[in-house]
Amino acid sequence: MDIVLKHTSLLCAQYLPGDTIGKLLAYVSLCPVLLLCFQFSKVYTRRELHEAVLFAGLLLEEGIARALKHLLKHPRPATCDMLQLCHSHGMPSSHTSMMFAYLAITSCIALQLWRRRGTVTRLMAAAEQLAVAAAAVGVGASRIYLGYHSSEQVLAGALLGCMFGVVWFCVMRLLEPEYDMLSRWQLLRQLGVKDTWGVGEPLAVEAAAVSSSSKAKSA
Repeated sequence: MDIVLKHTSLLCAQYLPGDTIGKLLAYVSLCPVLLLCFQFSKVYTRRELHEAVLFAGLLLEEGIARALKHLLKHPRPATCDMLQLCHSHGMPSSHTSMMFAYLAITSCIALQLWRRRGTVTRLMAAAEQLAVAAAAVGVGASRIYLGYHSSEQVLAGALLGCMFGVVWFCVMRLLEPEYDMLSRWQLLRQLGVKDTWGVGEPLAVEAAAVSSSSKAKSA
């Protein structure tokens, strides 16, 4: 009896045998999954409220992109037959939209904090945004090159991501009063949850606090 196995579309990225560029772009196309893992680990390790809201925004954006696919029912390009994906829809590219949503949100945050940061932190923030922008463009290019999406579907994903990112940043700003209130909750304080929204140099502030605590212990 012939059994046809299925695979998850989340991590499976296919490319032609011997295609070095395709293999590289297949790995690049995994950036959205790595991004979610990175953001979740950031929420867990840093315990910053606005980072949790950012993570929730990425999940919401993914849900919106998938809902639009089912609503628009736009077919994938002709290469879908080779990829065995003709049963699914491609407008917009959810991989691309998530990357551009993250780019838009973090860029808005970086601009908001620009004047509150020192030169070194500004340079690091600029380098980080350039890296995210390169990753976002790379993911979009990989979806076209590997045949998962047409250029129109990738462009639609980029536009959706940028628009959602700006809107979600505005939501994050509107929630600013709630960050301080939530950070005062006894349970969240015990979990180490903190409000660093609007702080230009949170790591420097924490380092100074630890240094002061160490000096107080040794005194």
